[in-house]
Amino acid sequence: MGPVLRTLPIAEQHRQAGDTVSFSIYDQQAAQYLESIGYRHVEDQDPTVPSPGLLVPAGCTFYHLDHYYASLGLADYAFVRSWITSRIAMLKSLDPHLVYADLSPHTIIAARYLGIPVVSLTQACFHPAGLPLHYWSKPPRNVSRVTPVVNRVLQELGLSPVSRMEELTAGDITVVPSIPELDPIRSEAVHYVGPIGEELKDNPAAREFADLSPDVVVYAGRVSDTAGDSGLRLVRMVQEAFRDRQERVAIVYSGKLPLREARAMPASVIRVERFRSDWLSRAKLYIHHGGHGSCLSSILHAVPSLIIPTHSEREYNARNLWKQGGCEYVLPDTCTSGHFYELARYVMEDEYKRKLELLRDTIMRRPYGGAKHAYRLGRSLIRLEAGGTR
Repeated sequence: MGPVLRTLPIAEQHRQAGDTVSFSIYDQQAAQYLESIGYRHVEDQDPTVPSPGLLVPAGCTFYHLDHYYASLGLADYAFVRSWITSRIAMLKSLDPHLVYADLSPHTIIAARYLGIPVVSLTQACFHPAGLPLHYWSKPPRNVSRVTPVVNRVLQELGLSPVSRMEELTAGDITVVPSIPELDPIRSEAVHYVGPIGEELKDNPAAREFADLSPDVVVYAGRVSDTAGDSGLRLVRMVQEAFRDRQERVAIVYSGKLPLREARAMPASVIRVERFRSDWLSRAKLYIHHGGHGSCLSSILHAVPSLIIPTHSEREYNARNLWKQGGCEYVLPDTCTSGHFYELARYVMEDEYKRKLELLRDTIMRRPYGGAKHAYRLGRSLIRLEAGGTR
């Protein structure tokens, strides 16, 4: 749901202006949610799957977007060609005046091919001028790259080649739904609009727990995702660290726990479907996996974080939040549950909260426009297109 939470407020701006808005997303849970609130979801009809022999094994470490997309099959020319041409066909059928793309290179390629204005949403670690994804260590030699394969298709379409996949995160206008402290980009050609989507965190599913005021809020994400059972490992650590402790803990995760972990949930740890954003303002600690939205929420609510980053992008976010004095982080499987609990108690101290309060107050003084600013930037592209000048 992460990307949806930051694109949906922009879609709402368009809908309020009378525009027809469609989404295309691979997450079925997110697609169902969008349809439930009245948006059209357009499914990707491409049946092509990458050859297993051309897949780099997925894992929690990826050094750049070429490496990441190699694990999704973009080293397979036939798959890449079908992936891109199917997206071109989708956009042709919709005939939109404007496209928003959030980490969607084939959508950006399709929009460029069809001459449709495109606004991209991105983060520093994915942008060609951003602080590199794995900046704390040098990538090893000979990591598989998919750019040459993508360039074959770009050449067939008469489009300019790229030198690396990060270049396909930049649109006609590039929006960064964040702040420079968390997402440093060395370019004047990006628009920081501040955090988007914070207002969408409340959900009717949390109303039955309206009176709950947890000391610790935990967001574990999916029990299992592209990084493996990362969410499950986070749940296990919280279970053991806070067993028979005095803190009240509310935990959110999606998916089904194995029977052993479900039965082992301590009485002090309450599972909720979706937490209320006002809990963060009152909580002493926010434990999460280092997702971009979670790090921004930690800043906006000035609640210190203890992060178990479950893959490279999340470690990037955790390191940058740590630089601001707002968190501590511990890599998966590197500490005992007792150590984790003591670290949690330490992060609850005032030093972390005070630094986050200062950062939050600084952000609030900046003229960020959030979703409204992103919408206005998108509308400016439509006006340029209508006027015949780009």
